[in-house]
Amino acid sequence: MKKPSLTPLLALLLAFCSNTIPVTAQWASFSAGNTNGFIVEFAEHEGSLYATGLFSRIGGVQANYIARWNGAAWEPVGGGLPDEGHSMLSFGGALHVAKYEWAADSNYLFRWNSSISTWSRLGNGFYLTTGVPGFTSQTPSLYALAEYDGQLLVAGEFDRIGADTISGIAAWNGVKWEPLGKGFSGYIEGGPPIMYPHSMAVQDGWLYVAGNFKTAGEVEANGIARWNGSVWEAVGTGFNGAVYGITFHNGELYAGGAFTRSGENELGYVAKWDGAEWVNPGVSVDYATIPPYPFVHTLRSINGQLYVLGGFDQCTGANGMDIPCGGILAFDGETWDGLDGGLSGEAEAIIPYEGGILVGGFFNRAGGVTVNNMALWGVVSSAEEDIAGSPSVEVFPNPVREAFFLQLPEGVFECAYILYDAMGRPVRRGRYSGREAISADGLAPGLYGLEVRTGTGVAMKKVMVGKAE
Repeated sequence: MKKPSLTPLLALLLAFCSNTIPVTAQWASFSAGNTNGFIVEFAEHEGSLYATGLFSRIGGVQANYIARWNGAAWEPVGGGLPDEGHSMLSFGGALHVAKYEWAADSNYLFRWNSSISTWSRLGNGFYLTTGVPGFTSQTPSLYALAEYDGQLLVAGEFDRIGADTISGIAAWNGVKWEPLGKGFSGYIEGGPPIMYPHSMAVQDGWLYVAGNFKTAGEVEANGIARWNGSVWEAVGTGFNGAVYGITFHNGELYAGGAFTRSGENELGYVAKWDGAEWVNPGVSVDYATIPPYPFVHTLRSINGQLYVLGGFDQCTGANGMDIPCGGILAFDGETWDGLDGGLSGEAEAIIPYEGGILVGGFFNRAGGVTVNNMALWGVVSSAEEDIAGSPSVEVFPNPVREAFFLQLPEGVFECAYILYDAMGRPVRRGRYSGREAISADGLAPGLYGLEVRTGTGVAMKKVMVGKAE
């Protein structure tokens, strides 16, 4: 099994402390407490991590379908959402959330304005007037969000917004929702009678959209199409089943879903576009038993790896060899890796976290670790805050309001420091001599990691930033 790549923090530790032996976790739990529903999506907004999905409790905290990680625990986001969430996007200073709608009623795109801790609705309501009775019941669920050409886009199961005919995809012009051509219509034969626009990706001025729609604009698309700002185009012959997720990795387009064929090419629920047709990318997935069918839901390119998430527990490489797996695969450009056997259930949410990844879905084990529908992979872990052999450094005050100081080891009068946010990105760096405090001005409240480098080694400290008074 290929080992996970070193995190940036760990690489620095090895570079500056040859006598330090930190432990790299493979799977690890993320937070304690019960999570009672599927985690569908993670997103970052203003330096904080958010989760949405089908839960009303996450990490032991009551939260209606959406929650924020404050660095130490999950917390509710205002009063939450009225229905389960599916997708999130930080855009224009607000966190936008696309959600399910279970009644024959209007749906709305919701916005969390974190600066004033207020939920609002963006524009008119979304409606579905052509739903199939007994199946969709005219419920206008919203599934995907993206930014394209400076505008916010939403895709989902709708054919009217307010009084305007807009089918499956819309762009916010700052005042109202507008159509992108004629949008989507129909559905792939043999599948559910819904358009199901489900995922979007942007590359080289093109907007790519995937789903279960038959046509995009005037062209037959079979689940995937692209928009250049004025017209829709098909991407090959499309698929024989719904496409749930698409992403670009190393400049190449990958797709996953509930399909088994594109044209004459046989596929195993995941495919790669080679510029002319959809081909097998070197792996196929399946279920040992069918509960009810295998699928690939999410594809993400993170830190040089392509991650594939969904519902599967059988994975077969191009050489016909089985890859022990469960709900997640990683591809480094040469090898498909099941990440120590993966998860005990299905996964859909993934986001970079402290040099590794945070994964969410509906599962209670990751590798051999008991978890609560979310787990970390490839994140530095230690039972002690300081790594053995590192110099003794203290942070005060901690929690921090406006600024903090460091107490350095005896005989050490200066050090270099880097402060990382919850996503593992440097937000402060410099040299410290005790003459000036390290400012926390402009930092979002939450937990940060502080790396302190002295002539005797490297220390890692946790810094909790609170709201300025």
